[in-house]
Amino acid sequence: MQDRGSREPEKVSPRQVAVHFTMGAALGTLGSLYLVLSDAGGVHHLLAAGAAPPTPIAVFVALCACTVAIGASLTGVIFSAIEAERVPTRRHPPHGRR
Repeated sequence: MQDRGSREPEKVSPRQVAVHFTMGAALGTLGSLYLVLSDAGGVHHLLAAGAAPPTPIAVFVALCACTVAIGASLTGVIFSAIEAERVPTRRHPPHGRR
């Protein structure tokens, strides 16, 4: 039987980290594709100037996706660890109410 009064923090689940990594990768991919396709910052002209334009664009998209994914997963680990350390406090109703 488990002790409900245990104050040991829960471990961060690898599934949570994978979900944060996936969301970050999707966000990084969409953001980099927006920069390349809309030519908002001149990124398209910079990447298309090479001899083989698809390769630098693919590397740029992959780099942005990995960077944002790693940042999202590290942030998710930190927030999950902070949340797991919190000990649930029992709230008492105001006097006179039950």
